[in-house]
Amino acid sequence: MEINEKLEEIAMTIIANAGASKSTSFAALSKAKGGDFEEAKKLLKAADEAEAEAHKMHSTLLQMFAKGEVKEADILIAHAQDHLMAATLSKELIYELVEVYEKLKER
Repeated sequence: MEINEKLEEIAMTIIANAGASKSTSFAALSKAKGGDFEEAKKLLKAADEAEAEAHKMHSTLLQMFAKGEVKEADILIAHAQDHLMAATLSKELIYELVEVYEKLKER
């Protein structure tokens, strides 16, 4: 496989998994707002799994750069990394919000 095709495949895999993680995280937030904390936590676990897949591909990308197989990143790689960063931040904040909603419900 040509290096550009490989980079495109990696970028698209990161984008797809980061998107799945982010949307699943927001679904968890919705469940927590409705008081379904068990389902919210299941959804966050699924978001963790999708994010882990994105991180695996990101690690592959970083290894390719470290080995000199890739000399420069293109806009698609930057876009993929942006998606991963946004998904990670969203998920981490939503974990906190779910906890807050749960504590509020206990009161």
